[in-house]
Amino acid sequence: MSKRYRIVARVSELRSEPHSKPCGYYKVGDEFDLAKDEERAKVCRWAYNSMFPFLSVLEFGGSLPWEPDPKKAFVSCPDPHNVVVFELERMEEM
Repeated sequence: MSKRYRIVARVSELRSEPHSKPCGYYKVGDEFDLAKDEERAKVCRWAYNSMFPFLSVLEFGGSLPWEPDPKKAFVSCPDPHNVVVFELERMEEM
């Protein structure tokens, strides 16, 4: 059986268009342990769906070739007006 790792998502950046407020659901530094159902439920479904391909890679020990740290990936929600950037980090094995 393959190793599985716990993934933590952190809000690393909030971007918004001029004269617009950033996403009101999160603040920089918010952290979610995605191995826990109650934590995963706190992540916007749109954002989670954007994260999913990256989560799958990190969860099973893979890395993304464009990321300098093989344990991390950065992904943003799909809202083009109020973007939330998440840092995904592979932690210890589950």
